[in-house]
Amino acid sequence: MMTKPTLTEHRSPWVVFTSPADPWLESETAALVQRNGLVLRLDGREMRDPASVFRTFARELSFPGYFGHNWDALVDCLHDWHGPGHGSQDLAILIEHADDLLKSDFLGLFVSVLAQAAWNCNLRLDSDGELNECRQRIAQHFVFLPDRAAPAAFTEKAARGMDVAVALADGRLLATLTDVDWPGGDPASVPWTAGPLSFADKEITSGTTIKAIQLFRDHLGCSIHEALDILQSRSEHLRREQSNG
Repeated sequence: MMTKPTLTEHRSPWVVFTSPADPWLESETAALVQRNGLVLRLDGREMRDPASVFRTFARELSFPGYFGHNWDALVDCLHDWHGPGHGSQDLAILIEHADDLLKSDFLGLFVSVLAQAAWNCNLRLDSDGELNECRQRIAQHFVFLPDRAAPAAFTEKAARGMDVAVALADGRLLATLTDVDWPGGDPASVPWTAGPLSFADKEITSGTTIKAIQLFRDHLGCSIHEALDILQSRSEHLRREQSNG
């Protein structure tokens, strides 16, 4: 059974896509604030490209002047963030109005970077899976909140992120990092699907849509409506690859 996501505990999923009206969101943010944690809200409409992502995070989180405005620097500054009022407080960053990110070509990388930052903060583990005593353990999670798009529609693009594994549960899209390279983050029983969702490509390109939908349902444990959203996104990606090839 899929573990319910959390904003207060030191475990994955590190990134969640859900509806702004999800009761889970209200409950978890209230619990975080009650524990003296912070909830920060960023506007996804400002994140049109990587450069605007870096500017938005730097401005809203008061990153230091040496922030390098690149993906590696974003991981580092989120890991070592000491913005106003932060100190050692647990942190949830909500990316509201996230619909336009569905059109971006960097979403998978974005999810991977956020998950890496959260893994560093929550677990204090180095690349060998050893505890780094120099780091304070801080709960850090990220939530994308689209206004119109279904969370499942982001599944295919999120799954393209480096070392990202995804799962669908209770109408939410959950993202973590694969255990091989990022140990300690997930219970072994959690049914994550790692890597690009290419297992139905043959069926998509051959036009056997029903079989492709069934494969998505079997691999991801999702509903038929969620499978249709994923199918559409994967089909568009394959068409672009073919036209660019």
